[in-house]
Amino acid sequence: MSVDTIFKVALHPFVNESIASLESMTSLKGHAGEPFMDEVDQFRFKGYAVCSDMRGSLDGVVLMHHYSETALALGNEVCNHMLGENYDYAEVNEELSRALSEWGNTIVGRATDFLNRHNLGFEFSAPYCAMTLDDMDRYLAGVKQIITVPIFIDGVGRYYFNLLIRNVNFKGMNKDGSAKVERSPKRQASGPIANRGATPLPYESTILLVDDSSLVRRAIGRFLNELGYGTIIEATDGTEAVEIVREHAIDFAFMDVVMDQMNGDEALRHIRQMRPDLPVVMLSSVTDKAMVDGCQEIGISGFIFKPLNRDNGPDILLEQLKI
Repeated sequence: MSVDTIFKVALHPFVNESIASLESMTSLKGHAGEPFMDEVDQFRFKGYAVCSDMRGSLDGVVLMHHYSETALALGNEVCNHMLGENYDYAEVNEELSRALSEWGNTIVGRATDFLNRHNLGFEFSAPYCAMTLDDMDRYLAGVKQIITVPIFIDGVGRYYFNLLIRNVNFKGMNKDGSAKVERSPKRQASGPIANRGATPLPYESTILLVDDSSLVRRAIGRFLNELGYGTIIEATDGTEAVEIVREHAIDFAFMDVVMDQMNGDEALRHIRQMRPDLPVVMLSSVTDKAMVDGCQEIGISGFIFKPLNRDNGPDILLEQLKI
């Protein structure tokens, strides 16, 4: 199968989503170069990657792959855009790594969701980060082809999308080499859900903020403070959120769906057994209708699609802060 065909089938959504996210999550702009075949035995780790495993008719790994200097510039810009501060770190520290993870997870999550909504015969794992050469060695095991697309960022440099292919077994192709895409009516893209409450949440209320990204918690906490809410309790995963609701008088909650430990939808089930009346607004960067519908069935007040940034975050939260 040609480079162009596999690019159109598997990599194109990642490229489109990353260029769109440059605009929404940073002040930078970029454009894609031409896809090309990389040499497997000469492939080198560049310093930072967000990865997602592929299984099915395409078996391999997709990498969103940065040089360290590009990762540094992107991480500073994501922090600038989310928090409205001037970040100028000289190395990729823990804070910039969290920012890059949030940016990369948003891109990979949305692109993989788009592809998973079609019957293409392959699916992706949740995204994760690789930061050392040892991490990369296991990804290269059994790889037969590597397709690379460079993304050029104006005034900064470039990063890459790499598709590491172990096996290709496409059956659903058109005569022109394009994919036969069948839309699944159960998993089409969904929009955010507005909170239909009529009364603004009182300023003295206690708000629970649940997200495994400390950068997201910091940004949302700051937006809530600016809106006048001063009592905020943070949790890093669903297990911690359930315990906090059990032990504290929580008046409102914002909770991420996909987290490292207990996911938000599972935590929501436990919370509903204790507090069926607690207003809960879910957050996610994955626009999966099945996921949103599942949360609605459990009982939510609203649903926000990340990312939130300094320009839109306070207004988006304000629209949801109703009871």
